[in-house]
Parts: sequence; structure tokens; C-alpha cells
Amino acid sequence: MGFLLGLLSALCLCAAFMRTASEPEDCARWDDLDTAVVHKDGHVVLAGMFPIHSKGVEQEHAYKQRPGRRKCRGFNLRVFRWSQAMIFFIEEINRNPALLPNITLGYRLYDTCGLEQLSVRTALSVISQPLKSWGGRCVSPSLPLIIGDSGSTLSMAISRVLNLNSVPLVSYFASCACLSDKRQFPYFFRTIPSDVNQADALARLVRHFGWTWVGTMGADDDYGRTGIDMFTAEVTKLGVCVAFRVIIPKLPSSESMREIVTIIRDSTATVIVAFAIEEDIHPVIQEIVRQNVTGKQWVASEAWVTSTLISTRENLPFLDGTIGFAIRRAEMPELKQFLETLNPLAEPHNPFAREFWEMQFQCSLNTTEPFASTTESTAYNNTCTGAERIQDTDSIYNDVSQLRVTYNMHKAVYSVAHALHNMLMCQHGGGGRGGARTLTSGCADIHTLQPWQIVQYLKEVSYTNLFGDVVHFDANGDPVGSYDIINWQKNGDGSVKYVTVGRFDSSLPLQQQLVFSQRDIVWHGAHREVPVSVCSETCPTGYRKASRTGQPVCCYDCVLCAEGTISNSTGKHSHRPDPSNGTDK
Repeated sequence: MGFLLGLLSALCLCAAFMRTASEPEDCARWDDLDTAVVHKDGHVVLAGMFPIHSKGVEQEHAYKQRPGRRKCRGFNLRVFRWSQAMIFFIEEINRNPALLPNITLGYRLYDTCGLEQLSVRTALSVISQPLKSWGGRCVSPSLPLIIGDSGSTLSMAISRVLNLNSVPLVSYFASCACLSDKRQFPYFFRTIPSDVNQADALARLVRHFGWTWVGTMGADDDYGRTGIDMFTAEVTKLGVCVAFRVIIPKLPSSESMREIVTIIRDSTATVIVAFAIEEDIHPVIQEIVRQNVTGKQWVASEAWVTSTLISTRENLPFLDGTIGFAIRRAEMPELKQFLETLNPLAEPHNPFAREFWEMQFQCSLNTTEPFASTTESTAYNNTCTGAERIQDTDSIYNDVSQLRVTYNMHKAVYSVAHALHNMLMCQHGGGGRGGARTLTSGCADIHTLQPWQIVQYLKEVSYTNLFGDVVHFDANGDPVGSYDIINWQKNGDGSVKYVTVGRFDSSLPLQQQLVFSQRDIVWHGAHREVPVSVCSETCPTGYRKASRTGQPVCCYDCVLCAEGTISNSTGKHSHRPDPSNGTDK
């Protein structure tokens, strides 16, 4: 035993000597993150996390050699556009002499593949990268802050890890109301409204149209389950009953999809409210089409109401008339020009450019670049030259007509930039917002910035952006709950047209929050009349309600009144608007 301990000590000493002798002056991590990264240096480097791929490929480990780089599949053009937009916004800020003067922002963008494990590991990698020496100390050029991730469940996992070091997370698409809990997520901010606003707005919309019998559907995650639960709680207060509640599994099978659609098909509820991201609801809609289920009025959450994956020509006969709430959009013509300049041959630093190019043009690039191994490759018969033009294609990548999540990304990047700008003004004697120092202990140093310091500056961010919107965070790190009401209508060519028929703004007085134009809405089946979704029709004069044992209060029989008594029933079902639940302009 003594010999073994001595040998081990000698080996450790030798290893330490070899490391010291060969170690560079700059600090370095002992391990590298096994995911592709898009990066560019700067005085301050912003980290962004995106599920550019929807799934990770499981690999077998023999534990005889170091595991290879994790491969991912399911390249998402829409999410890739979000990542490119972050680059565009950072470069836009760098060109603006009035914002962060003499400071160049860089970036490190990571693909999390939609995996909780990889998201957490990426976050740990971001906050533990001492790469440069400053004044004899190892410091990181990366800002102790992360922009991301898109999903609520992923953001919750990341936030809990970042809490350990007080590192803020600014999300552009995580809307679960649970993230407003400052006891659990004290350093979480977001530029998308909390779903507590959407649940309230959806409940009021449903009640306004007289739908008292609705089905609900949610994804099996924090976003879906919490969203449906909040909606149910709010709509029940308004006298609406829930006919069914189905949960979409994260690993859908043919059998589970058949079961869900059978429930939808057989229910007497004609209105269905669905809280799910597009990837989760997609297999359900495929089964809806397969079973030819029509006659249902869909009410969509913001995660899929403008999804091009769902709103296809093939799906329109089953989903036309869909109505729902969408996050606010913005017009960014300059972004389209930037997106269309991407070329994998000109940008070898972008490890996702090749896969994007091959997917966009359905061809294979002849290249030996190392980033080709980061994903499961798809073989195409045609060969790409690299001279193809994105301008000649039409896809969700360069379609800038519905920039909603992208607009949230704009708010996230600019909010961080304004927080840093206020910090710099404090350094140069200008004080924080309002001319006063933000930190009680004095001004922060950009080279030694601590996480808790940037949190304080983020809390005080307030600016009017290029689109005229005031951007700031409330005490929970949330923005104002503001949505467009979107209605799916059919274009002349058979495609889907997203028509804005109203809005919701939680910052306005109650009677003014929900406003829409009912005459502009086209319902399922191209009808102009509001569809009816009730369990039991209103009893006619001379009849009274008789509850059905074991069924919701919305379900009853109409029983003839006893001799000598009368009923004050209004008669037929009414769709007269309730002013407290919305205004028809």
C-alpha cells in the first residue's frame, strides 16, 4: 500500500510539473464543451443559448476513450434565425456611437439541442471561463450573464444553476408564470410576457364569445401544464366548464396520438384551447388530419399561433379560423438583408452555416471543415457550389413578416446593452439612470464586473426602443403583458394569412385591456357567425335546469316547470358581449 501511495504521489507531482512547464500565460479550462459555438471577440462578450437543433443523438460510451462531440439533429430554421438576429443586433449596437461608446461587444452562441443536460452544462461552461489575464489576475471577457434559453423548462434548470453565483439569465421565449417567483429565480429576467397575462386574456376571450364548454390541451412540460392550469383556474371563475384536459407526451407514439385525437373528436366541446410549442402540438395535428377531424374551433397560445410548421395548406381545412394571442411583432427590413448575406464558405467560424445551407438548398457541400461533424448529416443527391443565393429562396429563415420572438431577442440584447451603458456612464461620472449611482458601493468596473452588479443595472433598465415601445422590467423581472390577437384566414392561393383582429395590454385599465374587432374574424369553416360550444343549451321559457349527477354545472337537463311556477330564462343561447371580458370595437 505504501509503495502504491508513493507511486501515486510521484505521478501527481510529475503531472503537476509537466502542466506548470507547458501551461500558457493565459488561463484555460481543463475541459472543453462538446457543442458547436459561434463566436467573435470583443471587450465584452455576450453568451446566447438556442435550441438550434431539436434533439440530441444518444451515443454509446465504452469508457475506453474520451466521448466524442455530442451530435444533434432536427435543424430548426426559425431558431437559427434567432441566433443570427442576435449577431445582427450586437453588430448594430457596435455601430451606434451613442450606445456603449468605445466598447465592442462580442458573442458566443451555443446550441443546446433542446436538452436540459446540455443547457445546464453550457451555462456552467459560460460562467467558468477564465481566458485572459488582467492586472495579474485571471478574468473572463464574457459578461456574467446569459441570454436564453427559449423554453421554460430549460430556463428553470439553467436559472437554478446560475443562482449559485448570482448570474442573471435574460430569456426571450420562456413564458411560464412560475419563473416570476423571485424566491426561486431571483436573477431571472425576460422580454416575453408571463403566461399569467395570457391565461387571463384567453379566459376572458372564451367567456366573451359565450363558450361555456371547452376542451384543453397542453404539452407535458412546465409551459404546457402551468398554462392550462392557470387558464382553467381563470375560466372557471367566469362560469366556464372544462370538458377534457389532455397532456401531449414529449415522446409521442402513434397510440398516444390516436388516444388524444379520439378524445377531441368524440367530445361535445367544439372549442379547444392548446398550450404547447409547435414541435409538441405538431404530431397531434398530423393525427387530426389523418383522422379527418373537422368542426373544431382552435384557440392557440403564443407558442404556436404563428407557427409555419402548423399553419400549412394541408392543415388549413382542419385549423382555419384558429384564434389566439401572439407576442408583439416589429418590422426589421435591415435584418432580412443581413440574413441573406450568410454564406458557409465566407463564414467558416459559423459551425451551423453548412447545415443551414444544405437544408435551404437541398444539396451537399463538398467541404472538409471540422464543423461538419457536429450534427447527423443528411445525404442529398445534388451538390452545392456555395454560389447559391438565399434571396432566391423563400423559407422561414428569411421570412421577416412575423418577427415576434426575434423582436423579443432585440429587446433582450438591447436591455443588456443599456444596462452596460448605464454602468459606463456611472464610471465616467455620469451616474446611473437619473444621474445617480446605481450601486451603493460605487460604480462597477467593466473588467471586474460581478454578477450581482449587472443584476442591479438590469433592474433599473428603462428605455424607448427604435419601434416606440418602452422596455423595462417589473419587480418580478417581467415586461408588460402585451399581445396581438391573431386569426387564421385563407389567402387566395390557399395559404394561411395571419390577420390581427385585436390586442391585449395588461398595463391599461381593466375595461380597455382586451379589444378586438369581431366583424373582422373568420371562424372555422369560413363562417362569420361565432361558433357555439356549450354542454347544454339554455332552457326555454317554462323549463328549469336540472343538474346531471356527477357532471359539471354547465351540463344539465331542461325540466318542465311545476304547475303554478314560472321560469325567468332568457330563452335561446346568447352571445351578447360581457363588457368586463373585452370590448368589441
